[in-house]
Amino acid sequence: MERIRTTVIAFALFACASGAGAVERPSDRIRRDSPKGITEAFYACIDEAKFSDIDKAYCVSQERERQDRRLNASYQALLHKLDGDRKKNVIEAERAWLKWQDKTSQVESALYGSELMGNLEVTENEAFALCRQANQLDEYLALANEL
Repeated sequence: MERIRTTVIAFALFACASGAGAVERPSDRIRRDSPKGITEAFYACIDEAKFSDIDKAYCVSQERERQDRRLNASYQALLHKLDGDRKKNVIEAERAWLKWQDKTSQVESALYGSELMGNLEVTENEAFALCRQANQLDEYLALANEL
């Protein structure tokens, strides 16, 4: 009987210790839903912001800027690898994507509203869209490097 009691107590302590280490950070939810390429600096910033919406807005806007720079760098690198119709097609596709992204942001702004939390969601979606597009251009660049 004493052995069973000791085993149960040990199991309970192990379960508590395991649960204690599983505290979710503020960035964990975002990390699960974000595309590959979102920076660790963004997640660290979100964790430091904790529950301050103004600090989170700063983190999101900084990541949007980083992803925009990354997208532009990927686009320029890809254009330098292409010529003729390939280059023309990429330029046209990117212009179409920019128009689509602009309209998407307008729709989201109308749906989420103009309050801080709505703006935060729209800006985060923009950062993620820029990241996904940069990822796509990076894939194209890898293909272009093989030409």
